[in-house]
Amino acid sequence: MSPHINYVTGIAKKLEGQACAAFRKRSYMILMVRNCVGCFSCLLIFFCLLGCSSVISKSVLKSVDRSITFQDLQRNPDQYVGKMVLLGGQIAGVTVKKEETLVEVVQKPLSGEEPKNEDMTYGRFLVLFKGFLEPETFPTGRKITVAGEVQGKRVLLLDQLQYSYPVIHPKEYHVWNREEEVGHGPQFSIGVGVGIVR
Repeated sequence: MSPHINYVTGIAKKLEGQACAAFRKRSYMILMVRNCVGCFSCLLIFFCLLGCSSVISKSVLKSVDRSITFQDLQRNPDQYVGKMVLLGGQIAGVTVKKEETLVEVVQKPLSGEEPKNEDMTYGRFLVLFKGFLEPETFPTGRKITVAGEVQGKRVLLLDQLQYSYPVIHPKEYHVWNREEEVGHGPQFSIGVGVGIVR
């Protein structure tokens, strides 16, 4: 075989080897991309499910009268005594007594079960717990969602004014952690801000 043919054959084998290496590298990259896309999809589904999880049990939510708006309740709390409502808002303060704990809440419209991050409010309401509860459980400024029974109203002083508060006895409630709120990402700890009242 002539030297020229041997040279051409050598070049061909070298090119073939490079082509095979490039193909193997490309196949590996495609496989890696597919795996990454699969993992990302699984994580996305997981976070969506986590974000959509309910903070109030389904059995309690079924007993809520969705036809009662906070405006209705604010106008005439006594009309809805015994009715189950779902309310949310921002904690404004806590009053602790030996026989009861009152959590004052600035009402906010709900997005699902989470109070919205907006200034609009239709007033305030009180969440009435029987017995003493640690005030630090209800940090001022935190969001709270409450499913409970309307107890009527209490007239208390608010900035030198007599203010009529609708009073709710909670069946279940949830104090939102910063990490749980929309825009702060998912929250992995469970139970810290959740309460079921018997």
